[in-house]
Amino acid sequence: MKNKKIVFTFIITSIVLVVLFFSILFIYDPLKVFHKPWMNKEYLQLNMREQAAGIINNWEYDSVILGTSILECTSSKEASNKLGGKFINISLAGSYFFERAIILKYLLKKKPIKKILYSLDTIGLTDTGKSDGTFKIDSWSYLYDNNRLNDFKAYINNKYLKCLFSLSSKRKCFGRKVNFDRPNSWHEFPDQAIRFGGLNNWFNAKENPQIKHAFSMILDSIQNIKKGQIHFDNNLAANIKASEKYIDENLIKYIKQYPNTKFIFILPPYSRIQFAINAQYNKSSFERYKASVRYLVSKSNKFENLLIYGWGNHSFVDNIANYKDPQHFEYKINSWMLDAISREEGLLTSTNIDVYLDIFSNKSLNYDLYDLGNKINNYLNPMKPKKIKGY
Repeated sequence: MKNKKIVFTFIITSIVLVVLFFSILFIYDPLKVFHKPWMNKEYLQLNMREQAAGIINNWEYDSVILGTSILECTSSKEASNKLGGKFINISLAGSYFFERAIILKYLLKKKPIKKILYSLDTIGLTDTGKSDGTFKIDSWSYLYDNNRLNDFKAYINNKYLKCLFSLSSKRKCFGRKVNFDRPNSWHEFPDQAIRFGGLNNWFNAKENPQIKHAFSMILDSIQNIKKGQIHFDNNLAANIKASEKYIDENLIKYIKQYPNTKFIFILPPYSRIQFAINAQYNKSSFERYKASVRYLVSKSNKFENLLIYGWGNHSFVDNIANYKDPQHFEYKINSWMLDAISREEGLLTSTNIDVYLDIFSNKSLNYDLYDLGNKINNYLNPMKPKKIKGY
């Protein structure tokens, strides 16, 4: 009898301790997964793949901005005012379509959504994006399934357990203080903002990893063009079909299932430099990109809730002053895009897609990469100026 009492006491104590432990985790909840924040209300984690679950579960909204770093600087309030609805911005930096599909599926099941603003990044249109990238799917995807209990897994690790038992309020525990209007916006960071304004500002930031990569990409592409080593894939037709299937699985599927949700897709207006490299060197990628755009526009004929916008035929894309690297544009362009969408400027349809892609292609093919390459090369090698000839 005594042994039974000991065993019973042990079991009850264990249960109480386990319940107490998970109750404390529930209250602690730095990702705001289980409830609206009771403390540190203005703080969010930088990893939006994890953090978006809490925002989706507990914030008030009926519309969503779900892009990459291209849309991180888009204002939710501005989108709400210009497009209607109550937007939140949960854009995931560097995300593939298949990653966003995990969140998209969860989001659309959670509550009725009026509008989704979504960026059609080149990697999604020219690749099937099967890589996990930096953030392994298994490390965060469970937050978007139907099992709320396994959400506790987010906190069963050294980082959060140390925070919990030390009662720490450090940034690594609760994240950083943010403006919920655009929680992961980067446009105000000095090391980002200083690169806008022109090529000289890129030169001044030549040690920046993004600028180093940009210079290397530009110069390598020019050298390959000069040598006639143009990248063209003999399996282009098959790869285009693969892209179409990828688009169907990760985008069209949800457009079809949720006809009352308006999907507003934008083709990010990268700098002409990026498009020119693809058009003049990565020709397979450029053709695959255009084929994917055509495919999506054809789908917009079938689904009234799908709108596609592109501005690659505009002159601001040619102005390097608008960019901090070949892809990322100034946040004022995010505002301009919302204005353009509100007046349906840049809306791509079956009647204008051919003209749009012709202008877009010609501008990209005729951009003088050699002149840009000479400027970069002469800056990096002032003692050995070298003129790259071409065209």
